[in-house]
Amino acid sequence: MDALRQVDGWPCRGAAVAVVYPDGRRITHGNAEHPFDWASVTKLATAVTALVAVEEGSVGLDDPAGPPGATVRHLLAHASGLGFDSHSPIVKPGALRIYSNTGFELLAAHVEERTGMPFAAYFEAVWGFALEGSPARGVTAPLTSLVELAVELQSPTRISRETLELARTVQFPGLDGVLPGFGRQKPNDWGLGLELRDAKRPH
Repeated sequence: MDALRQVDGWPCRGAAVAVVYPDGRRITHGNAEHPFDWASVTKLATAVTALVAVEEGSVGLDDPAGPPGATVRHLLAHASGLGFDSHSPIVKPGALRIYSNTGFELLAAHVEERTGMPFAAYFEAVWGFALEGSPARGVTAPLTSLVELAVELQSPTRISRETLELARTVQFPGLDGVLPGFGRQKPNDWGLGLELRDAKRPH
């Protein structure tokens, strides 16, 4: 109850929390319809959208995409060599894990090209809510929509469980990298769009 009182008394324009159980049950508290800026949590929804395109056969994980030598898999796993917000590679693909907004923007552009559908429209068809800006950070949506993402990452319906398990598997094992806000990680493990906690220190 103390935690709920903290949410109710939080000095901000809107606060809401949710608990999502592995069986899909959900509990929310606060204004769950208040629109929140998802920032980089957008990448999780974009990754699932791209994996839907993979399952439909429009996109292949090993399609060339992004800088020379990179693939869809590299872009999803932040291993394309692109910088945080730069179109110029810093290293060769597969050499270092560099968290990249640009990588996800190029991923979306590839999905758009291969499906023949604007990525924002494809995204909305998958999720039922809008992508209003960058596929790396452009969602503004309520907690109820974020709960749908959380449920999908536990009990998938948009992608198969096998694809979700692949997304949870380390891609390009052993890559070092920098995790924003936490510094250098050795290794900095990542799946297909999903950052993996595993043994990272700090995390």
